[in-house]
Amino acid sequence: MSAVMEASVAVGLISIVLAGVLFALYRRLYARTPTGFGVALLVFAGAFVVQSALTVYSYLASMPVIPDAFAPFLLATGACEATGLGAVLWTATR
Repeated sequence: MSAVMEASVAVGLISIVLAGVLFALYRRLYARTPTGFGVALLVFAGAFVVQSALTVYSYLASMPVIPDAFAPFLLATGACEATGLGAVLWTATR
């Protein structure tokens, strides 16, 4: 297991946490004002939680067969996702 793949898994775990916090925030918003838009926000955040969890699982399950040359691209993709989720979370808390 390369250090870059370990970093990819760590970034994936960060994405799970960010999406989970976003889901909890949207759930609280929906509890106060139940609207269709609130449901859409919950689905959006929930999809990111599931997608991030599947990504981490797939990295762990297929790590032995992923070439080391491919690992930086997976890390960059995960970093972009985590950055986007962080921006959405930051915006949602303002």
